Amino acid sequence: MTPHVYEAHVRFSDVDVYGHVNNVKYFEYYQEARIAFITSLAGGDADSIRQVVARIDVDYRRPILFRAEPYVVETWVTRIGTTSYDLSSRILDVPGSGDMYSQADVRLVAFDLAAQRSRPLTDVERSRLERLVS
Repeated sequence: MTPHVYEAHVRFSDVDVYGHVNNVKYFEYYQEARIAFITSLAGGDADSIRQVVARIDVDYRRPILFRAEPYVVETWVTRIGTTSYDLSSRILDVPGSGDMYSQADVRLVAFDLAAQRSRPLTDVERSRLERLVS
């Protein structure tokens, strides 16, 4: 499995009075990385990125501190269902390091905007995801 890698830059406004990144900001980093992952997966097909988050579970391991260098968010596919799929992500100091700050598991559901409900993954979406499942 080769994860998608996204560089998350900590903004000064992300830091709380204790000098740590506020816990809700982790969700933003994961969201930014997820959007970059899905956009790269879509290959210019904007309709295939119409998805919603059904569940997200975040495990905080160590505090993230403000610094100039970005942290790394790695993302990969762990499960593919009929209308949904799961991603795992982790925030690391550098790519591939064991120095993990946080881990997240997310369930995404393919979404039909007109019907305002879930829809089955298309064959194209499924094949793109299957190439990346670990």
